[in-house]
Amino acid sequence: MAADLIPNIPIITEDDYKRLCKQVKQYQLAKGAKKKKSKPILKPIGNTTIVKKELIVQQTPVDWDEVTVGTPFALDSNGTLVYTKAGASRALCLNTMSTVPVGGASVYRIFF
Repeated sequence: MAADLIPNIPIITEDDYKRLCKQVKQYQLAKGAKKKKSKPILKPIGNTTIVKKELIVQQTPVDWDEVTVGTPFALDSNGTLVYTKAGASRALCLNTMSTVPVGGASVYRIFF
């Protein structure tokens, strides 16, 4: 009955279908088996110096959703811990270099 509804489509058996699926999978594995280049390793630039820089902390809090990804912010108006927004629900603490989950917050933008 299904063959009557869809003309010009050959009917294959279940065994033929399984054999065809195996062939497709082998073809895909053979095509995707190229060795991928490894990513380059970060190398230190050389001697480093300590840079003291003043931060400008916005005194009015902003809603978490208004902060764009990559924007530095603090949880208090003193800028004790500096974070940067890493995604819609993650932030990276620049003091400890650890990520934290975020559901929402009022934050203070930081400008360098």
